[in-house]
Amino acid sequence: MTVLHGKGIWLAHSYDLQRAVEMAATTKATHLLIKVGHGPLYFPETAREMARRVRGLGFRTLAWLQLTARAPQEALWTIQQALGLGYEAVILSWDTLPLTGPQLRPLVEALIAAQLNAENLILATPPLSALADATALQQLAPLCQGGWMPFCFTDWGSTPERVIDRDVYQALGDLSLLWGATPPVYPVLSPLQALQGEPLLPEAFIPWVEALSRRGVDFFSVYHAAATEKALWSLVESVNVPAAEPEETAPETVPEPGGLLAQPVYIVVTPSDTVWGLIRRYAISKEQFWIWNGHLWDSRGLPRDPDYLQEGWRVRVK
Repeated sequence: MTVLHGKGIWLAHSYDLQRAVEMAATTKATHLLIKVGHGPLYFPETAREMARRVRGLGFRTLAWLQLTARAPQEALWTIQQALGLGYEAVILSWDTLPLTGPQLRPLVEALIAAQLNAENLILATPPLSALADATALQQLAPLCQGGWMPFCFTDWGSTPERVIDRDVYQALGDLSLLWGATPPVYPVLSPLQALQGEPLLPEAFIPWVEALSRRGVDFFSVYHAAATEKALWSLVESVNVPAAEPEETAPETVPEPGGLLAQPVYIVVTPSDTVWGLIRRYAISKEQFWIWNGHLWDSRGLPRDPDYLQEGWRVRVK
């Protein structure tokens, strides 16, 4: 497996497919992440049919499996079947479950015995600081050389700087000791607030998108399609990622010196700002302004009135 490039949308259920496809098309996502198993359970029809349909729609497929403490070694069957169906990689995922190293040891032993290609396995977990038992990560990391998908959720901290900058990227030195090398990092954003499970408003989601954009990631994903309000889709679309095959794409933005893609720029609205003033100041069309920022009005049920602009809003201007 090669390094991932693009954006991914997680599907928690097969009936989310239509919404996931619509979201993927709007956000310019490249991959759909399909749940093919839960604990010892494998979903054969879902795995097979979803792969066929998703590829037929032009998207790439990654499989994901929810790990549990119940018969973890049985997950090996799910992994083998998914790879046999042509999924590019299988993501071994656990989020809020307090899994421990001893609980996952049977799975580790099964994976070692099966001698699977470690580059086809990706590990998705909370940041190291949020894990109940770091030995669980320590045992699985060497077997998952495809990379690490850290869950950058509000559950782990109040700010994206704390979660993304400190707990993910500043922790890569420690993680490299577990992986044997610095793993590819593919952050996962969630549009839900911690604990309550309520959708984030756009202004609360923007700082997480900005923190991700500053990192210049090759690939990130959103968990999950059914939980992501349409008002947030334009924010996901605004994050630029490098294409795996640039000769087949026509990016809207011009790479900056050094090969990095220009990332979106947001400003905080002041009392003197107006929509027309921002359009003139930053030389953007009114159509582009509404494409980037219309969600601020839409999510509140407000008409897109250029005379109404609230102090404190973050609006995109580049």
